[in-house]
Amino acid sequence: MPTRRAAVGVLGGVALATLGGGAVAQVAPFEGVTFDSGGKSIRAIYYPAQGDARGSGVVMMHGSGVRIRSAGPWHELALRFASDGYAVLTPLFVDAAPDDGRRPAPVMAAWRRVGLDGADWLASRAGVAPERIGLFGYSLGSYVAVDGALGGGRTGAAIGLAGGVDVYTPRNPRRHIPVLVIRAENDTHVKPLNTAAWVDFMRDHEVPVRVQTLQGAGHLLSARQWAEVFTRSSEFFDGNIGRR
Repeated sequence: MPTRRAAVGVLGGVALATLGGGAVAQVAPFEGVTFDSGGKSIRAIYYPAQGDARGSGVVMMHGSGVRIRSAGPWHELALRFASDGYAVLTPLFVDAAPDDGRRPAPVMAAWRRVGLDGADWLASRAGVAPERIGLFGYSLGSYVAVDGALGGGRTGAAIGLAGGVDVYTPRNPRRHIPVLVIRAENDTHVKPLNTAAWVDFMRDHEVPVRVQTLQGAGHLLSARQWAEVFTRSSEFFDGNIGRR
């Protein structure tokens, strides 16, 4: 276990669920890990696939200001993916370069590299093929995940949640893997117009992209809306990287 994990609340352990009558059942184990990306040590949480493992994985790229910890909606989303048979990695990509808000090209490149290096690490650790790994990102992480996956690496699909061209200007894609864009209907942080422009850009460059809308959602999601994000994401991944 990495000695620095406590700084971001990364703890090895087992997630528990309360059943009827107060009984507690094991849901999914997880552990704090580190991997190298561009000469930097990147902290992350690793969630092994549970139950009927798919032989697939998901790398989750967080939003701006988020810190990786073993609690909260990001952790719970990772647990849902793991319980659905995916090996999951949630890296703290700002370990590669701090976020000063200006985000010059070298910083964005370092963050994108974390996603691709994280996918390679997950492939090796979980024993899955890189093309059966998907990148998932929220807000700032949506650009990091999707633009990174379209620009290089070997991952098989990508999902961008609550992202758009106002996050950063996308690069011409080098790959044409399936992409799902999930937009929040009432997002005032990443405006729907800018999400639409991102989708149009990808379609103009022959990227197979689907768009789905979280009705009534703003940029910050409720527990019910995060559960809907999982349902939509799982259905999308199940049609490509997650096929058993």
